[in-house]
Amino acid sequence: MTNAVTPEILSLIDPVVSQLKRHQFNGAKDIALAISHLLMRVISAARWTNPYDLISVIRKVGVILIKAQPREIITGNIVRRVLALIRDEIETEDAENSTNTPMMNSMFSLLSTNNNHTDNKEQIQSKKQSSDLRSIIIQGIRDLIDEISNINEGIETMSADLIHDNEILLTPTPTSETVLQFLIKARAKRKFTVLVTENYPNDIQQAHKFVKTLADHKIETILIPDTTTFAVMSRVGKVIVGSNAVFANGGCMSASGVSNVVECAKEHKTPVFAVAGLYKISPLYPFNRDDLIEVGNSGKVLNYDDFKLIDNVEVVTNPLDDYVPPEHIDIYITNIGGFSPSFIYRIVLDNYDSEDNKLD
Repeated sequence: MTNAVTPEILSLIDPVVSQLKRHQFNGAKDIALAISHLLMRVISAARWTNPYDLISVIRKVGVILIKAQPREIITGNIVRRVLALIRDEIETEDAENSTNTPMMNSMFSLLSTNNNHTDNKEQIQSKKQSSDLRSIIIQGIRDLIDEISNINEGIETMSADLIHDNEILLTPTPTSETVLQFLIKARAKRKFTVLVTENYPNDIQQAHKFVKTLADHKIETILIPDTTTFAVMSRVGKVIVGSNAVFANGGCMSASGVSNVVECAKEHKTPVFAVAGLYKISPLYPFNRDDLIEVGNSGKVLNYDDFKLIDNVEVVTNPLDDYVPPEHIDIYITNIGGFSPSFIYRIVLDNYDSEDNKLD
């Protein structure tokens, strides 16, 4: 079989590519689930007898998906997780075959073997192995989907152990659903106050909605301007940060403005906890950080109606993301436990194969 991406597979991935290009997914979790379901359909539709042909197809599909939205790290993470799953199954199958292979006791038995019969038997066995392997891989992706769907449950269980009674917390990521559920779960056993930065100019509406949701769950919540972060940091017990992606060096991508908050936290020696599901941990390194940051509508920063002010300004930018270096984070809270930034590389080794770091 050819390991090219067939028209049948292209018809499956085209709708997802369009959604990625138009930023139509509602957050990283939706992207992760969409890519997982897509790869499950691709593996079901692909025709292959050699599993390495399947790996080649998945890699090519991954390149197409990543090019649709290059700054979205989650897409590549899911593709690489599935590739690692396939490679693990190949290694397991090879180990079993090498163990079960009967030894030829004599040269006479080797010479007397009927070649045609052997070829037919191997062909039937190969088809059966491909069918079994396909089922195992699809079940592995289903397990991955379950992991992503229940990501908050694993993180929420740690909340009561990390937050103390009457503590003041601060979060600069009001767009993070994981942070929201983390705080709501902690409220069941702890009473605390949450300071929420408004994240001007991109996330003001989400910040108000975030504060209202916390208040509805009887959590004392205060919305503060971004400019007051340094002034209030001395009274903050912990900073809780949501992560868009976590890199192998322990750094992460988060919402715009977070880097300023963690700088303040470091100055006041306030611990910073970053929450992130396992699917957000990437085997990549942030070598060129400027390429990772997406820029939004600059009109939100400086209104186009202020033409007199605009004439005196050379450049107006509105970054939507911030890179947070590993030295500014104390602990990553994931659905499999809490880890220091220096231990992230170990999680990467357990969940990815280094051969797939570069897909093209």
